[in-house]
Amino acid sequence: MESIEKILIDTNIDLIKISDLCGVSVKNRETLKGIFPGTNEYLIIACHSRTIRLLLDKAGIDTKEGSFKFINFFESDIEEIKRETVSFKNRVDTHVKASFEEISSYPGWISWYPIIDYTRCTSCGQCADFCLFGVYDKSDGKINVVNPEGCKINCPACARICPQTAIIFPKYISGGAIGGSDVIDEISEQKRQAEDINTLLNSDIYSALEKRKQKRRSIIREEAMNKAIEEKFNALNNNNMSISNHE
Repeated sequence: MESIEKILIDTNIDLIKISDLCGVSVKNRETLKGIFPGTNEYLIIACHSRTIRLLLDKAGIDTKEGSFKFINFFESDIEEIKRETVSFKNRVDTHVKASFEEISSYPGWISWYPIIDYTRCTSCGQCADFCLFGVYDKSDGKINVVNPEGCKINCPACARICPQTAIIFPKYISGGAIGGSDVIDEISEQKRQAEDINTLLNSDIYSALEKRKQKRRSIIREEAMNKAIEEKFNALNNNNMSISNHE
């Protein structure tokens, strides 16, 4: 990453460094949208382009508008990145001093969460039934990630059982469809999924999902009850303070 940054600075090209796109796309969406007005050309050097496109789409940025070129730093060496950067500069250079801006993510959150590839998702709802943390919601026949901060750090289990391998965890380090690879080995993923389902759900996927669904509902009810008790306690305290002040 340091070598890539040095290449970009030495090339004297307008540069925006985003420290954590996963976090920024959730917590700093408006700033991110401001980077891509849709009228410029962009060279994005990051991880898998499939993942980056989905993260930008999540923030409301249509990568079909404007001109986007992606370089996957997992698969490109330094020399290739340098050639592409110089080529990009020669094509778009305005012969003015280059600018540098850095955008940081929200502190204190690792920003581990799933994103959904809707070109593969069939809205079967298995991910929502499996997840115990309220990360997903199924409404109007569509699955959405509604609570990314509720996701359990380093847990990609819902992606492992997705029958369409439509769930990506951008920070999953072992690659493959779960890590957002641009090319998916369908046969390998089917074999991997069968093994994961057997490990996670003991093969009886529908019974196991129903049990987890009931457990998730119990957790939600418990959270609602705890919230009600907290609100009642606060209301009593406020009422006692009001009486005391009146006296």
